[in-house]
Amino acid sequence: MPTPIGYRFGPFEIEAGAYRLMREGVAVPLSPKLVELLLHLVSHAGNLVTKEALFAAAWPDVVVTDNALTQAVSDLRQALGDNAASPRFIQTVARRGYRFIAPVTVVEAPQPAATAPIRSARETSSLDAAQAFTDGKLKLEALDADLVGKAIADFTRAASLDPRYPAPHVGLANARFYEYELSRARNRPDHALLASAIDHAKRAIELDRDFAEAHATLSFLLVSAGRANEALASARHAVRLDPANWAHHFRHGHAAWGSERLVALGTALNLYSEFAYGHFEIAMVHIARGDLDRAEHALREGVIVQDRQAGRRERFPARGLHWLLGLVRLARGDAAEATMEFQRETVPNTQLYAPEFAMNAFDGLGFAAIALGDFPLASESFRRALELFPGHARSHVGLAVASGRDGDSQAAAAELDRARQSAADLGRGGRLAEARLTEAFERVAAGAPEEACEALERLLAVEGPFFGGWTIQIEPLLAPLKSHPRFERVLATVAERAS
Repeated sequence: MPTPIGYRFGPFEIEAGAYRLMREGVAVPLSPKLVELLLHLVSHAGNLVTKEALFAAAWPDVVVTDNALTQAVSDLRQALGDNAASPRFIQTVARRGYRFIAPVTVVEAPQPAATAPIRSARETSSLDAAQAFTDGKLKLEALDADLVGKAIADFTRAASLDPRYPAPHVGLANARFYEYELSRARNRPDHALLASAIDHAKRAIELDRDFAEAHATLSFLLVSAGRANEALASARHAVRLDPANWAHHFRHGHAAWGSERLVALGTALNLYSEFAYGHFEIAMVHIARGDLDRAEHALREGVIVQDRQAGRRERFPARGLHWLLGLVRLARGDAAEATMEFQRETVPNTQLYAPEFAMNAFDGLGFAAIALGDFPLASESFRRALELFPGHARSHVGLAVASGRDGDSQAAAAELDRARQSAADLGRGGRLAEARLTEAFERVAAGAPEEACEALERLLAVEGPFFGGWTIQIEPLLAPLKSHPRFERVLATVAERAS
């Protein structure tokens, strides 16, 4: 009997292989977990599916609560335009489970047609070059900052052993980019490292124009260079060349925004479910849209993977999901849980992004302490962030707010001066969006909401990646603007871009 490749119901079609829900030819953004849940319901249409069966299908080997299932079904109903009180698709069977009640048509695979195989990248005949490249690649996939220099040495050796071998240049592109990332959170990143990375990716393409990995890597680098349209074109080309590679779909999602990002990242996670950071980038879209329920759902899926990887030798281990989940919880008024999430992100290690997210987490702890009225603790947290990244603008503004709330107006004024200096430094370092955001933070703290909104409007007008400002919805320093009509227009613009 042919294996179903999808199911049709109402105006929808769910594609099992691509883990994608379509409505009249347009992709409906759903996380892989929700697609898994919907597939299980649809494939058992007309029958009661117990809660236990759904837990086993969507959360194998993971203990979750009934609330997680209830929220997931609620998210599915929202995506389908369904109503629990008068359902067209998903019916609740009280205390037992759910039943899919719409008529379903099974979509079967067509007869296979002859297709040209995906051509492998140009290989090397040198065993030593192949070994050196493989050694470097494994070091990079550990995302350990201490191994980046050793990986560069491996790739350089591979390229010297076979100058026509394109793969080492992709390795060097990624390694130089990782070096750049270590400087990126500073006020003045080392843009020469990013330029070097782009040159290596382009050299790999010169050696092999159909090398999908080179196009995907170039896409990733161009996003950081602010060349969003070129990045998206390169990522789409990589996926066309090699649609079975999860990393190409991730880089497509990284270069895209809105629904296109959600679909691409859903595909990437279907192909490689252990890539926790994919959930982070899915949550970014939902945060920009102001849909904190879906953002939190995506992040809770991701932190399960991040925590499972902690302390183990895993490929592409993640950091940052607890920090972002903490910001979402803080935005929803839960400073106590936010504090616990931030604390989980402060554990030091040599992972590539650990210092940056630890700094962000100490900022988060400072904002949570302000919300709880503990201003001395808030000041201590911001100072710890500044120890990790001296001159970090948001930390200076946070320290100014904490000092002012604690009655030290002189210290508050001094910190705002430092924040203004940091904003100028960010601008000189080419980080224009961050400079505008810092200006908005400083203006809010100084009691000038109109000027803060003007800075945010200029941030959204900055040329570059169209997802700039995605955190505005949950930034604690912008919370005082929530009722300001001009700020509401800023949020509407951010949400519209993420549609």
